[in-house]
Amino acid sequence: MSASPSAQGEIAEPSTRKKARSESPRYSTLTIAVALASLGVLVPDALHLDYWTLSFQLVNLLAVAALCQNLLLADAGQVSFGQGAVFGVAAYCTGIAVGLHALPYLYAACLGTLAACGLGILFALPALRVQHYYLGFVTLSGALVFPQLVTALNEYTNGIGGITIQAASRRNDRIWGLVSPLSVAVLALTIASFLAYEWIRRRPLGRAMRVAAFSPEAAQSLGISPGRMRFVAFIIAAAGTGLAGSLYPAVIGFVSPQAFGMDMSVLFFMSVIIGGRTSVLGPLLGVAMLYLVPNMLLAGLVEYRLLIYGAIAFVAMYAFPEGIVGAWAHWRLQLRPSRTLANAGPGSILDVPILPRRDPWVQPGRPAIEVQGACLSFGSVVALDGVDLEVRRGEIHALIGSNGSGKTSLLNALSGFNAIDSGMIRTAGVDISCLRPHLIAGLGVGRTFQTPRIVPNLSVQENLMLGQDAARALGREHDEGLASPLTDGPQNADWLSHGERRLAEVVRVILQGADILLMDEPAAGLSPAERAAFATLLMRLKNERGTTVVLVEHDLRFVWGIADRITVLESGRVIASGTASAMAAHPVVAKMFVGDKHVPD
Repeated sequence: MSASPSAQGEIAEPSTRKKARSESPRYSTLTIAVALASLGVLVPDALHLDYWTLSFQLVNLLAVAALCQNLLLADAGQVSFGQGAVFGVAAYCTGIAVGLHALPYLYAACLGTLAACGLGILFALPALRVQHYYLGFVTLSGALVFPQLVTALNEYTNGIGGITIQAASRRNDRIWGLVSPLSVAVLALTIASFLAYEWIRRRPLGRAMRVAAFSPEAAQSLGISPGRMRFVAFIIAAAGTGLAGSLYPAVIGFVSPQAFGMDMSVLFFMSVIIGGRTSVLGPLLGVAMLYLVPNMLLAGLVEYRLLIYGAIAFVAMYAFPEGIVGAWAHWRLQLRPSRTLANAGPGSILDVPILPRRDPWVQPGRPAIEVQGACLSFGSVVALDGVDLEVRRGEIHALIGSNGSGKTSLLNALSGFNAIDSGMIRTAGVDISCLRPHLIAGLGVGRTFQTPRIVPNLSVQENLMLGQDAARALGREHDEGLASPLTDGPQNADWLSHGERRLAEVVRVILQGADILLMDEPAAGLSPAERAAFATLLMRLKNERGTTVVLVEHDLRFVWGIADRITVLESGRVIASGTASAMAAHPVVAKMFVGDKHVPD
């Protein structure tokens, strides 16, 4: 996947922007999608082929709703089987307003869209508590109940008889004698939704959605609330689906409960799977296959629509596991030579100037982190047992100990991923014992993980831009120069080696503007040369930027080479803490690591 133009615009040189834009697969799929949607609507209408005009108008509307489903599934990581109900609510509210109360269509469409947003909010609330297919089953209830609800509210909806909307005049009117205003409205909504989707994906909101879907922990470490991203995604998807649903009565001229059954929600979901995710073209192709084949090429078997959906889905997913557009994009990537980062490894940024910190909340002379009597238990297992710890500002502080000694539990408590049962943790003068991780990140605390959390469906530049987005959102400075040595490497994050992923994650945290950096086994999986360069990088961050580093590490040679102070834990307790030289001579520490050649004598 190539970098987006906005990513190139912020990191690459201006002279390369035009080239990057022209080579982007996203632009090619967007162009193809717009061309297909335009030809499908305008050509039959200009030739007065009413049946085909109606069919392709409907395909475009369904494609808009499927694209919103794509935003939920591929970008926000939310499984929803209720988008058919959202579409139906908008269509029915619009139909009631126009067909039963004679309101102007524009006002009616606004009411339908608002109603869809209301249902989207109802679907978003469970997303704050349940995820994946559990959420799918919750939203599935909406799709199952909606037709019965419309039938039951006969007094307001005309029940099973449906509502007729007089839309013939809209079809007979012509713009410049060529196409109807309705075709123009449908096409305008389709193209606007395509452009809006691509715009969202290139904005900080889109990147935040994708990192929250891939790794909620990484998102929170960047100051992003995953629950808020899920909620926003549902609202955006409901608004787009509502706009499409509000035009449905004008296109069909009739709404009834039978039109919004479970098969519509299945159509939206399967269109994304078959057509391909993360692309505007995928949902369009998926809808075309699932709607046109059963309803036009196999019109005599329309009552077996769900069976046909299943057959098409089985064949398509067997032949194209990544969807039609996904398979095409994968084929294009295979034609490109595999590349690695230029001068890969931490050594590639050792010569880049690092700006000093100028944070107003930093209080000289005050500890960066204070921990007093921290206790944490998981059932009967005691992870932390009255831990006291002081981390001085501008130092590298290492946490060492045997497996199960509580090191990672303490690191998680410092970053908010584990809430302590009792005690106190303070940073920047603020008690963070009960704060959520994304709020702690807002205080200048950054976090890297034992397994680097690099988002695979983002380019390398976009992964780094997540740090810049976090810095801007919190009003911090960010050092863009650190990203420059990484811009000549691969655009696809899947091509990165482990060492390159580690480097990219560290640079992302630095770009985030973190004053305190928490690292979980940062040297794991690095070669000796990479470890040496990585140690130099951490020393530069401490000396030139004033960054406070707290790291958990098993490589004792690495620890003793860079740490100013070392804290030793055992069974959730601090048994020793002091300078590296003092810890090397400590009898308890020497007994714990007896025979380890990495501990200096």
